[in-house]
Amino acid sequence: MSTPAVNLALLAKVNHFLAASGERQLKRCPPDSERHAELGDLYLLDMAGGAILEDHVDLDAFARTVGISG
Repeated sequence: MSTPAVNLALLAKVNHFLAASGERQLKRCPPDSERHAELGDLYLLDMAGGAILEDHVDLDAFARTVGISG
């Protein structure tokens, strides 16, 4: 089953930036996951503690927030 359209190149750019500047990562939640309603397609994860920092992340808006153009 394919996931909803996510710009994988932009997601990789954002995660590369986040990895260089801290311990956060954007993760995809499969649409058939029981947590999809709670997390949305993308969520921001604190890699050190495993805490979910933000759910239902809009990739384009988040990328602009951290200074990355799509």
